Amino acid sequence: MSKKTRTFRDRMRDTRPDVVERQESNARKQSIAKSLRALRDSRGLTQSDVARKSGMTQSVVARLEALTGSVPKLESIERYVLACGGHLALIISPQEIEPSLDPGQELVFA
Repeated sequence: MSKKTRTFRDRMRDTRPDVVERQESNARKQSIAKSLRALRDSRGLTQSDVARKSGMTQSVVARLEALTGSVPKLESIERYVLACGGHLALIISPQEIEPSLDPGQELVFA
């Protein structure tokens, strides 16, 4: 009988679930940030343009695009996307949906 080898991630989840949760949150933040930046670039806008159109400051726009930090509120994401003339889709589903990590693609997260 062979013993199933546990991955490092499995062992980490058992011993430090807080670290795994933070890593997952960082992955969500990075996906959001990359998608927002790709949208802004596709529209030929600067951070100052987005700030002016959204009513946010340029430093807030920069934090939304930062790859680190807390996951932004949905309201902030919506203001940014609308200022860029983009579309935001939120999907709530009883089954797991893998997030789209490609910048510029429709961002889907569950």
